[in-house]
Amino acid sequence: MAMAAIGATATGAVATAQTPTATPGAPPPQLSVTTTYPSIAVEPGGTATFPLQVTSPVVERVDLTVSGLPEGYGATLRGGGAIVGSVTTTGTSASPALSLEVAVPETATAGSQAFQVQATAASGTASATLDVVVAEGAGGSVTLTGDVPVLQGSTTATFTFNLRLRNDTPESQTFTFTGQGLDAAAAWDVTVQPSGQAQAASVVVDAGSSQNLTATVRPPTDAAAGDYAIVVTATGDQGDTAQLPLGIRLTGSYSFTMVSSDGRLNTSATAGQLTEYQVLITNTGSADLANVALTATPPAGWTVTWDTPAIELIPVGQSATATAQITPASNAIAGDYIVTLTARADQVTAAQTIQLRTTVETSSVWGFVGIALIGLVLVGLFLVFRRYGRR
Repeated sequence: MAMAAIGATATGAVATAQTPTATPGAPPPQLSVTTTYPSIAVEPGGTATFPLQVTSPVVERVDLTVSGLPEGYGATLRGGGAIVGSVTTTGTSASPALSLEVAVPETATAGSQAFQVQATAASGTASATLDVVVAEGAGGSVTLTGDVPVLQGSTTATFTFNLRLRNDTPESQTFTFTGQGLDAAAAWDVTVQPSGQAQAASVVVDAGSSQNLTATVRPPTDAAAGDYAIVVTATGDQGDTAQLPLGIRLTGSYSFTMVSSDGRLNTSATAGQLTEYQVLITNTGSADLANVALTATPPAGWTVTWDTPAIELIPVGQSATATAQITPASNAIAGDYIVTLTARADQVTAAQTIQLRTTVETSSVWGFVGIALIGLVLVGLFLVFRRYGRR
């Protein structure tokens, strides 16, 4: 509902748009209608909102009308969230909350349009001349900026961008957010929320104010190393939007496995003699694996060495073999022992291990020694019986 009186003539006392000088809290000397911003720029199709202050020396009803607006323009007086045509003053310099909304048609031509707001009460009349300046782009804009344009990390990392949304339009707006990958990054998980409000799906940004945002980006676990483009969009309930392109540089994911080359997790050995156990190390990540170091933790007195103590490079999807050379202690008794084989890579935090059960058997030398001893005993018995058997 719009209220306008075209070409009205005011009678009685007339107040200008300047606020009369008055002691704070004291009754003003006369009826007045003023505004903090008498000239507001707006683009075609936009709305200019003028805050109004209406004061009078006594508590009274003041009727308000608007005149002088060109055809096609709309004028709406609002107070307390409702459309109003009059206001009751307080009898002091404090004015009731009141605003005038001037809707500019889409077909409006550029230029300044002057109009008047008239106030009529028992104590007299007053008016204020206001201006709507029509100009392209005067309605302001919404912008989205970030601290850094590109972040780098592995495929398993979570990337966090700090963003700032600025509302330079004349009105408060409720914004919602979307984030998506472009081209190969389309399946990425992009979440945009007001900073410190993990559950918020939207945020209200006042006119001329800003809001900090956090964009969280999680790549697919199978994403290959490379550069990816992400775009974040903020959409206001008045139709204003802002977009910000972001970049992710993936160095790839790093992971690997170490298993026995023949599938066995056990081996046998002879005390004091060398035995070999071969392992297979496979790069299961999406980036080349560098500097894989091989170590072992054997029982006390044992010796374990590797034919390849360090593997310089394992390309994506490929494997490398290494052989552990295990020598039990020479005095090791028969039984089962555990040898821990370990592989570590520079880019991977967790190491890969194999708990190798090693069964120690007695050396065959002792078997020959035993046979020799038995032979000596038999020879000795033969000699004894031969010598004393004739008596």
